[in-house]
Amino acid sequence: MQSGGSFRLIVRRGPQPNQVYELVKDISTLGRDITNDITINDPEVSRHHCRFTRGGGGYTIEDLGSTNGTFVNGQRLTGARPLSSGDIVGLGETVILAYEATSMAPAGGGYAEPPAQATMVGPSAAPAQAGGYYDPYAAQAPGYAAAPPAPPPAYSYQDEP
Repeated sequence: MQSGGSFRLIVRRGPQPNQVYELVKDISTLGRDITNDITINDPEVSRHHCRFTRGGGGYTIEDLGSTNGTFVNGQRLTGARPLSSGDIVGLGETVILAYEATSMAPAGGGYAEPPAQATMVGPSAAPAQAGGYYDPYAAQAPGYAAAPPAPPPAYSYQDEP
């Protein structure tokens, strides 16, 4: 575990790659159901999959009886386990999250802005993602297929004399 600071989860594989979830609550739940603090729409993720609990300067993770399991650095969880910055959290076989310690206070004092794509998981945060069915195309980059490709250049052919 780390000493103090802020922590986040980054989706490395699964729906919405590179999505950032800032952990700011003492207890945050993750699952497919929209009542969780972090919602990940993937068939391998249970409705109520795992729980993150702040304590000892960082977070512990605990599986909530998920069908496909919760893994830390490839080891299936059998109880609560403290996380360290750089740990890799697996949800079933398809979702991989990176757990990172961050510093939200800039060197000059005051508060830094969270990353632009961060989803705050805290008392005032809404669920991270609306419920529904898994959409494999939702993981594509923003703006993907926003504009059709340009047509090929027009050529004119003339008969030679």
